[in-house]
This record gives sequence, structure tokens and C-alpha cells, in this order.
Amino acid sequence: MSKVVLLDNQLKWTFLTKGKGKRRRDMSKRILIVVVAVVAVVATGKASDTAYGGNIPINWKVSGTIANVIFYPSTNPAAPQPGLMIQAVLKGAPGNGQFTITSVANFPGYVPECDGPGQTFAHNDMVVTMDELSMIFARLQTGWVCFNANNTVSAEAHMIITGGTGKYEGASGYFTGNFVGQSVGTSGFLAAETGTIVGEINR
Repeated sequence: MSKVVLLDNQLKWTFLTKGKGKRRRDMSKRILIVVVAVVAVVATGKASDTAYGGNIPINWKVSGTIANVIFYPSTNPAAPQPGLMIQAVLKGAPGNGQFTITSVANFPGYVPECDGPGQTFAHNDMVVTMDELSMIFARLQTGWVCFNANNTVSAEAHMIITGGTGKYEGASGYFTGNFVGQSVGTSGFLAAETGTIVGEINR
């Protein structure tokens, strides 16, 4: 005989079998209880809920491209300025996705965080699009790029989360990105970028 019981979020299959021993056939019983906890289901539900409230850690690995472009600002279309279009894929927590950044830097010069020449960022406007189509918006707090002796660049950007859509509507928070880029091809217009982003989303 068997029965199924649901107690305290645990699904229990109880099997009752009657056996007869050689000496006390009419008195012996064996009871075998197999307990299967639905931990995976409960944990999945909690993980989903954390995306809608509380503090959510950010820990992404980044891989993408940097392209030199000319921007025509909506505030002053007659004054185009050079900048960077950065697009990359994100893997990690709180989920996978991709981002686009429009970046404008100040003139090169002395940057304390660099061993050689560098420049600070004037603007970094960022949209992160998660695979499930929620979005996170962010803007620059401070950041810089260093020009290294091995023909690579290293950059650090401290960003402030200003809102979002879907799960992250009304979100705030911060994160820091650290990246390394290297030129690709012969045009001088394109670079490959890898790095990490670490921070926290607040709800």
C-alpha cells in the first residue's frame, strides 16, 4: 500500500509493506519511508522573487566591441563630437544580457590612476537589456581610460543606476566596470573589449 502526503513544503511518498519473518510472521512489519523535498521548486520561486525587490548583486563578465563614431547631440545637432559606441554581451548575475553605451571622453592628459597618458570620461550613457527583456538604465559617476605601453587600453567606469523597465522599473543602485581593449583590424575604428562589472541593484 502507498500514499502521498504534502507536509511543510515536502512531498513524501510513504510505502507500507507487510512481510512475514520466519519466526513471527503475523507480528512483523517493515515500513519504508522515502522523502523527496521539493527544494528546487521552492528555491526557484524565491530566486524569481528577488528580481522584484530587495538588493540584487551584480556580477557580470563582459565581452564586446568599441567603435569610434561621431555623435550629433539632440541638444545641439550642429555641434557634432567624436565618441565611442560600446556594445557587449553580459554573462552572470542577476542574469545574462547585453548593453549599449554611448561614451564621450575629455581631451587626453594626466590621469592619476594611469601609469602613462589617459583621459577621463565626460559622458557614459548606458542601457542594459536582459535576455528576458527587462532593462536597466545607468549614467556615469566618474571614470577614465589609460593608454598602455602594449597598445591596449584599460578603463574603469563607476556608474549610477537611474531606473529601468520590467523587473527593474524604478530601480537604483551602482556598479563598477573594469575593461581592457585592443585594436582590431587596420582602420583604427574598432576595438575588442573584455572585462567585469560588479555592483548592486536596489529596489
